[in-house]
Amino acid sequence: MIMIRSAFPIIIFLMGFMLTYQVSAKDIQAQNREQQIAEKLALIVDADEIVSLKASGGRFIGIYQRAKMGESRGVVILAHGMGAHPDWPDVISPLRTQLPEFGWSTLSIQMPILSPEEPVAEYGKTLKIANSRLNAAIDYLHTWEIEQIILLGYSFGAVQVASYLASGKNENVRAFVSVSMLSQKFIKPGLDVFKLIGGINIPMLDIYGDEDLPDVRRGSDDRRLAASKNGNRDFEQIELKHAGHHYQGVEEMLVDQIQHWLQQTLSMIDQPRGNI
Repeated sequence: MIMIRSAFPIIIFLMGFMLTYQVSAKDIQAQNREQQIAEKLALIVDADEIVSLKASGGRFIGIYQRAKMGESRGVVILAHGMGAHPDWPDVISPLRTQLPEFGWSTLSIQMPILSPEEPVAEYGKTLKIANSRLNAAIDYLHTWEIEQIILLGYSFGAVQVASYLASGKNENVRAFVSVSMLSQKFIKPGLDVFKLIGGINIPMLDIYGDEDLPDVRRGSDDRRLAASKNGNRDFEQIELKHAGHHYQGVEEMLVDQIQHWLQQTLSMIDQPRGNI
């Protein structure tokens, strides 16, 4: 049974969701999927963690979880993979709930999804909306005067974040964590993931599993080379042992590697680099 306090915020969100969309039949199907996701999340997420955000195209849901120890180090915005949601059990939910144990608040947002009838190659057309949603999430945090913002993307979410950052919208982002980034060669219109990485000039962690998908593992050298050609000295790559694409059974190790890199990297950034 849903408690009344849990129902009210999600009703407000869904009303705004429905009223702000003027879309095609296919978009309506995708909208309905997001609405269904929001309704299900209302059953399992605390009401005060649900956030309603607005971007171009309409409202979307986010889940905000505060840091659990002392003052928050900052906020990690989480972007899930294709067809998923902000509490996806693989990678996203463990990071969303466990990073706060290390002093990081998290904001996991609903990335745009397609209707089931559309081929996955069409996900290329979601990049523009994804950019708008990432921007909306950052703007939301700025209203609370939060400046230490990290972007983290998993699988296709990593590509969406890379696209956002490569477009030059990184002045308000301190670092980027990419988890199991695929080359996405099948995406329409065509997408050069390595060129996107070459356009990122903030600290970047590229983490993947030694039992990851072949495309992820094969692309590791090219990802590192793309960052090197761009002169990004703050690029680091970690291969996680005994980890597949879903990181099942090694979630704690994944969280530990990411939080350690964030703490170490951001503390180095904040140190003076000599006299000007």
